[in-house]
Amino acid sequence: MNKIKLVTSLLLVSAGLVACNGGPNQPNIELLQDMMDQRALKSQKYDEIRDMPSAMVPPENTVPRGFNPYPYAGDALKAEANLKNPLVGEAAEKMAARGEDRFKIYCSPCHGMQGKGDGTVAQFMPLKPPPLISDKVRNYKDGRIFHIITDGQGLMQTYATQVRNEEDRWAIVNYVRKLQAQAAK
Repeated sequence: MNKIKLVTSLLLVSAGLVACNGGPNQPNIELLQDMMDQRALKSQKYDEIRDMPSAMVPPENTVPRGFNPYPYAGDALKAEANLKNPLVGEAAEKMAARGEDRFKIYCSPCHGMQGKGDGTVAQFMPLKPPPLISDKVRNYKDGRIFHIITDGQGLMQTYATQVRNEEDRWAIVNYVRKLQAQAAK
């Protein structure tokens, strides 16, 4: 007798569970209203209930975890004086190929493959990019070139968002120095 009750109970429970599904390509049957039809906030829309935009703006003076703000933003001379190239000697040799690769991807469209300022995009620019092998750039310290990559200068915007790894930016600086040495020969 207990077996019959158990089988009957299982059949009723499974029938109840199957009844909640409307079948293939059918909407589910809602036992509790408003669980599936919740009021969702759409991005970039205004939330009338809270009387504010739906996209939450972070509080002032906060930074994301793991983010180190660039301390020399807008101050090239301070960056030139304080930034020292960590990739010297053996470390520079290890990163030489990486610097060349990053330069070809991010810098050569404007500055050209040899750093002469004759990249494929440069011909369409009203103000041509400076040649990186010029005496002016050659006289910059490594920190100044790193700063220009990180913070931008003149019409050149920051490349910190594209070349996120600081080590890659220093590798590009080393590759620019290599181009300058080749051009001086």
